[in-house]
Amino acid sequence: MRGAILAIGDELVSGKVANTTSFWAAARLFEAGYEVFELLTVPDRKENIAFHLLRLLKETDFIIVSGGLGPTEDDLTNEAVAEALGLKLISRPEILSRIRENERAQGLPVNTLRDKMALLPGGAKPLSEDLSVAGYLLLYQGKPLFFLPGVPSQFRKLFSEKVLPYLKSRLPSGLVTVSLTLRFFDLREAEINRAVREIGISGVELGFYPVFPEVHLTVTARAKTEAEARGRVLSLAERLRACFPEHLFGEDEEELPLVLGRMLRARGATLSVAESCTGGLMASLITRIPGSSDYFLGGAVTYANRAKVEVLGVPERFIRLFGAVSREVACAMAEGARKRFGANFALSVTGIAGPAGGSPEKPVGTVWIGLSTPGETVARKFHFPGTRHEIQTLSAYTALDWLRRYLLTGNLYPTYRFAKTP
Repeated sequence: MRGAILAIGDELVSGKVANTTSFWAAARLFEAGYEVFELLTVPDRKENIAFHLLRLLKETDFIIVSGGLGPTEDDLTNEAVAEALGLKLISRPEILSRIRENERAQGLPVNTLRDKMALLPGGAKPLSEDLSVAGYLLLYQGKPLFFLPGVPSQFRKLFSEKVLPYLKSRLPSGLVTVSLTLRFFDLREAEINRAVREIGISGVELGFYPVFPEVHLTVTARAKTEAEARGRVLSLAERLRACFPEHLFGEDEEELPLVLGRMLRARGATLSVAESCTGGLMASLITRIPGSSDYFLGGAVTYANRAKVEVLGVPERFIRLFGAVSREVACAMAEGARKRFGANFALSVTGIAGPAGGSPEKPVGTVWIGLSTPGETVARKFHFPGTRHEIQTLSAYTALDWLRRYLLTGNLYPTYRFAKTP
């Protein structure tokens, strides 16, 4: 079953407001087994709305329209629908009564501009049983057309409670959809794609999505039974784990900091961090995970050289002889953080995030990451490309990933594409 989503609003076309509702609805439809034929955004113009509504009626089994149902002059959806489909606009007394009730309840004066919201195309059936929000269903030539408010919370409520149940009961997709998102770090889309081709599994749909600094691969299977669909998805996932045991770190909502935290918690281990060029980003990523206090003891943002010396105990001669961005300083920062907080492990980052501050010997993007364990403290040199934000993000993620891989394999020197020295 094919559907389309038509979003209406000048604010959407101009980019002033993000069209989050269409993408949210498309994801829900996809999960339910429906094909989303088209996502379309048009301005508040009757001719645009009418043209695309009639076109989509010929090409789809159902249409979901959002926006343009309010009381202002630029809310033209109902008028456009009536003109396009040759229907009359009919004032609905029950809706008009609810409008007056709302005005009284909120202590507002009567505003006849709101009466416009009671004018619906003939045959329209309000979706909200208590008429608290706009939105209606219109059957036209046997096809359901859903008109929902553009306010995201109202849209999602009506979609979840009315639209999707209606579709499932009246227009069942006939298939069960199972989807799994695999999350990779330090791999490119082409490398993953080549592995999938070599595996040669069939009966699944693939979607590659670079979500900086990760790459996500969504594996989807549609079948008559959930067991069959899930079997196809899990078969490919297992074979990809065998291909990339260190790079495939999580599934669906499993962020890298969450995966690392779970590994630390399972070992009863603790972590601290020392940051310079990342300015607290590493600690922020860690503490964004609920329950991170179980394993994260604290961190220090030692941006200035003086702070590195006074807070972490970095020897001044290291900075004088080797510079703040060096193996020696990264090691001293990591070891200092581990001892200062009494943690089992500590990570440090010191580098040049740019856009200024680089030199021929240490260009922008040069970053040293340190890892201190109970038995050894080491540091590695990386060179990250991109903007200041991208360099900072790659630095923080790589540090966390390095510890994850060490806990996974026991190898202090896993291979990284950006590593310059062992």
